[in-house]
Amino acid sequence: MAGILTVGQVTRFLRDFPSYNILLADVQFSDEDVDEAMSFAIDEYNGMTPVTLYTPENFPNRYLLLIGTCKHLMRSESFLQLRNQLTYQDGDVAPIGVDDKFAAYTNIHNDLNAKWTEMGRAIKTQMNMEQGYGRLSSGYAHIRTGIK
Repeated sequence: MAGILTVGQVTRFLRDFPSYNILLADVQFSDEDVDEAMSFAIDEYNGMTPVTLYTPENFPNRYLLLIGTCKHLMRSESFLQLRNQLTYQDGDVAPIGVDDKFAAYTNIHNDLNAKWTEMGRAIKTQMNMEQGYGRLSSGYAHIRTGIK
């Protein structure tokens, strides 16, 4: 279904459901988290040259917005993981890590960011060329060839 990207679509893409999050028994990202990440993705895209003023309602590509939203969520989660990272050991048991997924979330962010940057730049370039075509002309447009 085309149109505006929804929180539910982001949640489904991330497979972020309480029944799938065995350790959390809840969603990892709230609707507010997703909305905020989407807003940041749109702001970031609008800041790419040429500067634009897109909103969630008129964003040019839903998939790009999905990737941008997810990359912001992954970056945010990587901060939380780093801040709460702890490894402990009790007796002869192998060390156990708590919130030790900083590297994993950073890797996911980096993968999404590479896709985001490549696709975002390509869309901006294409749209910029399409907007310029037809308005730019050459001095040759006014030369008569003498052919009737």
